Amino acid sequence: MRGERLRSRRTGAQWALDSFAAMGENRTKPERCRAIAAATLKNQEEGRPVAQWELAAFEPGGSDPDRFQTVEQVMTSDVFTLQPEDGIDLAASLMDWEHLCSVPVEDQAGRLLGMLSYRPVLRGISHGRAKAGVPVREIMDQAPPTIRPEATTLEALQVMRAHDVAALAVVNREGRLVGIVTDHDLLLLAAALLEERLCERK
Repeated sequence: MRGERLRSRRTGAQWALDSFAAMGENRTKPERCRAIAAATLKNQEEGRPVAQWELAAFEPGGSDPDRFQTVEQVMTSDVFTLQPEDGIDLAASLMDWEHLCSVPVEDQAGRLLGMLSYRPVLRGISHGRAKAGVPVREIMDQAPPTIRPEATTLEALQVMRAHDVAALAVVNREGRLVGIVTDHDLLLLAAALLEERLCERK
């Protein structure tokens, strides 16, 4: 990735400047900054290196101040999950492969049964329980805090802080898992909104 960035001669700062210029004078400075912040957030979520980013473009509705207001707008809906009888060793491998700190545990019908974080997994491995085939149901949080998709992102942040967790399972009214929102998701959102605010002050 570093070689690709060197060949393209594009850093994040250069990409932002090129995007700003490409949108032209027909858009106000705040509109262009908002478009750049939204594009930055999207590219970071997709995990693409800067060298592969297309220039940011103004999209109709992109300046809507409510576009990141609900959990549904920032959550990940393509969620890696575990079953309650899966072993700790499988959970550890999944977390390692996909760089996950928390994994929801659901039943066959998609109903949330619990949440597994990396701390009890590490404890289980250090105590030798993974080799014994201990199922995740024995170490998962069986009553994790959850959030509805229609809740605000501010509510999600407040629930995370109140329960000292890094992720919330997003469940619908029927109790079925529809997504997950993490502190990383909210950090990306905060960074994008901060960039907008700083840009508006220039």
